[in-house]
Amino acid sequence: MWQKLPSYQSLTEEEQQALKQAPSLRVRFIVAGIGIISIIAIIVINLVFNYSQRLADLSYDRLLRSALLQMDENVVLVRGKISIDIPWSVFSTLAQANDDRIFYRVDSSENGFITGYKELEGEPPKPSKLGEMQFYNQAFSGEEIRVAWLERGLTEPNTQGTIRILLAQTRLSREEMSSSITSRALQVVVLIVFVTIALITFGSHFVLRPLHRLEDVLESRQPGDLTPIMINTPKETHQLKVSINHFMARLQRNLEQLENYTAESAHQLRTPLSSLKALAENARDQTTPERQQEALEQIVQQSDKLSQTVTMLLNQAVVSHRLQTQGLVEIEMNGLVKQICMDLAVSALQQKIYLSFDSSAPAASILGDVFSLQQMFSNLIDNAIRYSRVHDDESSKSVDIHVFQTNGFVGVKVIDYGVGISDDDKTKVFDRFYRGQYEISGSGVGLAMVKDIADRHNAMLSITDTEPQGTTIEVLLPEYHEEEV
Repeated sequence: MWQKLPSYQSLTEEEQQALKQAPSLRVRFIVAGIGIISIIAIIVINLVFNYSQRLADLSYDRLLRSALLQMDENVVLVRGKISIDIPWSVFSTLAQANDDRIFYRVDSSENGFITGYKELEGEPPKPSKLGEMQFYNQAFSGEEIRVAWLERGLTEPNTQGTIRILLAQTRLSREEMSSSITSRALQVVVLIVFVTIALITFGSHFVLRPLHRLEDVLESRQPGDLTPIMINTPKETHQLKVSINHFMARLQRNLEQLENYTAESAHQLRTPLSSLKALAENARDQTTPERQQEALEQIVQQSDKLSQTVTMLLNQAVVSHRLQTQGLVEIEMNGLVKQICMDLAVSALQQKIYLSFDSSAPAASILGDVFSLQQMFSNLIDNAIRYSRVHDDESSKSVDIHVFQTNGFVGVKVIDYGVGISDDDKTKVFDRFYRGQYEISGSGVGLAMVKDIADRHNAMLSITDTEPQGTTIEVLLPEYHEEEV
């Protein structure tokens, strides 16, 4: 009832060990509740203790006040000397505190000490005023006592000066009364604390029940079930449910893309492998060295095409993984594109294609993944080089690459003057494995990869015709400024 026990049979040893070492949310909740209740209880007990002290002093100070006033009423002047006859009622009043001892002292400004305990000295903590009674604590004869202090002027005729009366009582009864009040309050507070802890412990089960429901729903699903969780949850766990649903939706899309990619890759590899097998069988059956050499050349060409296709598929897989796992960093576009042009320049020259790079953006930075963007622009430039060659045309051609800035975007144009792309093919060239012209070598993967990378970088792609012939592909990427962070 209190805690959902995990199914250890479905966990590996490492998962079981991690589960044992993992902190408990329920324990944290209970410990936090106990901590808060304990702090409140300590504050309450301290307030009760202070209140009981003040209440005990207030009660017994009334007795001291009454007794002191009775003593003051019996101060008389006899033959010019001050005298006091302490009535028995003073002691009977203070006798209500059975265990306490009584001390007093009477003196005047004119005659000095009159009666009582001469060792009893002391001044009130506050400035004294004639006729105002004050109460304070002090030590006397090794005991803590409560003192009532009064000083007033003499009112008898032909007399001057003041008379001072100190009446003190030990604090035993006061402490006993305070302890009694505190003890009863402490019992109530402790009872409330234990009841509260029990309620917190019991309530933690209901607080964590929505998490257990989510766990039950996920555990009961089939391995391939990635449909959204539809159970009702409290506000506190609603965002968790939404996050899980979003994660499962992303996972579902990734699985669908992986299934489609695997199926399409298998289909695309099956054809060149079958062709390669047929060429190998044909070479085996040739009887003359010349025909065998020709057949072997065809096998090498087909192997190169197959190798190019496999390389593109692997690059596509790496790029797809990076786009989902790697963060974006600041990239300076001029240096990136210029380096790609330099890497492809030799290969282009071998095909009588000249690469031209220029930039009108002196400082053009974006947020992106370096490897992915290298693959994107390499594919665009390589595609432009291949489509710039016409079958029987031996003249030199050029491919122009231009970097520019416009309206908060960094743009890259790849311009070729080759055979161009028809209007019908412009809407299809970014589909995976689509090839508009099969007489030109290619795998049909490169531009599909370009589209995926552009989408991940929130870039815009456009294809236009080059005058007088050819194709211009423009990529617009959001410009990055450091102050945007």
